[in-house]
Amino acid sequence: MNAMSTVFRRAYSTKTLIPPNVAAATKLSGSAKDAQIAQLVSFYQKLPKGAAAQAKPSGPWGRYKARYIDGDNASVTPLLHLIFGVFVAGYTIDYHFHLKHHKNVEHH
Repeated sequence: MNAMSTVFRRAYSTKTLIPPNVAAATKLSGSAKDAQIAQLVSFYQKLPKGAAAQAKPSGPWGRYKARYIDGDNASVTPLLHLIFGVFVAGYTIDYHFHLKHHKNVEHH
């Protein structure tokens, strides 16, 4: 039971929030500690700053979503496209079965 509590204490301690090089640097002394911290500082200085660039939409659905659904471009157009698509699909199916019904010109 004691070993298990040690595992939990290690797993959920605040040391896990500190980057590994800083945690190791606290055990060092003198110039080795300064070198470790200097490496860490240089690493964090090289990271990009500011907001991330907007990703360009890719694929047909991504472009459609960016054009009609996302952000300030939101509109009713996708609903109209859906209504039109359902109408075309329904008409096509109805026409197909109508032609199938009058295949041998029995009812004309």
